[in-house]
Amino acid sequence: SRPNYYPRDETSAEGQTPVEEEINALSLTEPPISSFVGISSVDLAVRVLTKILPIRLDKQSMPENEEFETFADCPAILPSSISPICSYREEQRLIDAYFAGTHVFIPIIHEPSFRSRYLAHHGTHDRSWLALLNIVLALGSITSSPGDSEEDLQYFSLAQQYLSLDSFGNGRLETLQTLLLMGGQYLYFRNRPNMASALLGACYRIASALGLHIQRPGGSEGGLCSQEEHKRRNWWALYVLDTWGSITLGRPSLAHGPTVDLPRNILDDQGEILPLAVPTIHSPLIHNVQLCRIINRIQDRLLVNSTMADDELQHYDESLLSWFDSLPPFLQSVNICPPDLQDARIVLKWRYHNIRFLLYRPILLDTVIRKATFDDLTLNERTAVSKCRDIAMEAIYDIKSEWRPNKICCLNAVGFLFQACLIPLMAIAVESKDSPDYQSWCNQVQAGIDVCNEMSQFSLAGPRTKDFLSQLFVAVLNGSTESFDHQMGVDDRPSMETLMGLFAGEWDQLNQYDILGQISTTDNSYLDQQVLDQYYLPNDI
Repeated sequence: SRPNYYPRDETSAEGQTPVEEEINALSLTEPPISSFVGISSVDLAVRVLTKILPIRLDKQSMPENEEFETFADCPAILPSSISPICSYREEQRLIDAYFAGTHVFIPIIHEPSFRSRYLAHHGTHDRSWLALLNIVLALGSITSSPGDSEEDLQYFSLAQQYLSLDSFGNGRLETLQTLLLMGGQYLYFRNRPNMASALLGACYRIASALGLHIQRPGGSEGGLCSQEEHKRRNWWALYVLDTWGSITLGRPSLAHGPTVDLPRNILDDQGEILPLAVPTIHSPLIHNVQLCRIINRIQDRLLVNSTMADDELQHYDESLLSWFDSLPPFLQSVNICPPDLQDARIVLKWRYHNIRFLLYRPILLDTVIRKATFDDLTLNERTAVSKCRDIAMEAIYDIKSEWRPNKICCLNAVGFLFQACLIPLMAIAVESKDSPDYQSWCNQVQAGIDVCNEMSQFSLAGPRTKDFLSQLFVAVLNGSTESFDHQMGVDDRPSMETLMGLFAGEWDQLNQYDILGQISTTDNSYLDQQVLDQYYLPNDI
């Protein structure tokens, strides 16, 4: 029966999941702990694919628990005492790393003011300030440390200790910024999406209490960075972060309400408002807000009914295409983008690809659940499925060609790449090997596996995602449309309730081992070479 709530524990070592970014579907921990996910979630797409695979093995074939690192293997979240854990010079290095790598994605901190306060308040006991400082150090550590480093956990632990329930009522902007960085960045990097979502929800209440939702006249008066401008940046950063998290989990976004002017394209050290065509550190946030407005309209529509009419699909897709075409050239082309905006530019582009194929994916998932080949589909279904597959292919090769060798970029790349590769995997699973696009789908998946392998030194998620994609690849190559039982005609297909049920009660009884058990091979090799030799002969792209 369908549960009334979806419990999930991310507060203890026992309830924590492997460090595979926000891809919940890759979790291998027990006991099964469920939480609600929606039509746009990564988890649902994996469940749809694994449900139709004909290969099922015993749980005994799964790797043992100890082979997979979890938070239980990491330093304790709450140390017994609060004390500095690195030198003053090391703190400076991590602050530099934060502003060089993370700040561009969510520029909520005024850098000159932060650095001045750091120098003036070194050794302070201001808990709100120390919480913000330590989450900055944690993100700086993620940005600058090797892929397998756990140094950031120590700073995150300290940041947690400086917060309490009283922090939610202290009316401090530093508290809001700390929670934004935790819920919008850090906890997603450490695969704790439910806690991240909860913190961002609390951020809306704190931001409202601070009056960030109120549009005040002026805001350009005096100073290099006016107070009102700073509030705008924090409000819209919250909007963007909540939108990103909501689309990942397929849940309603809180990113609605009063309209506040967009952040201005200002050089903080000069106080000059520049045209949008001129790159500044705030350019990615400004254009992310515009994209997230479209994403939220799409997500709201999908939550009401995931089946869209053709004219609706076309309308939303045209909105996305128009948004991308309207971007300033430096956010479209690698050749003219300033070096410090390159990561933000490519992640923005990957997010654009992601929401485009997510727009069409509900129809694709419906056809996969029915195990319907392309020839079985209606004309409108063929159009939607073709677009979904084409956009996913573009996303895969875009990530392959533009990913950059740093941790922040790779953390994002692995997540988007995994989602995109699920699309050709579904095509291989349901279509005949005689399909003219069959070889292309295989090449796309292999490209994704290869890129994940290349990114392994920069992301803990890389090796896990590579292995999981490899297992799925072997499974779909072993399966075939001939093994499916085609008893349902197009006119007899089940309603979307069948699909929607996958992320409600029916799937809560399926734990993580059952999911992986459907597609795991007895051989833990990179790929089952016999299967590849039989079914897959890679072509040069």
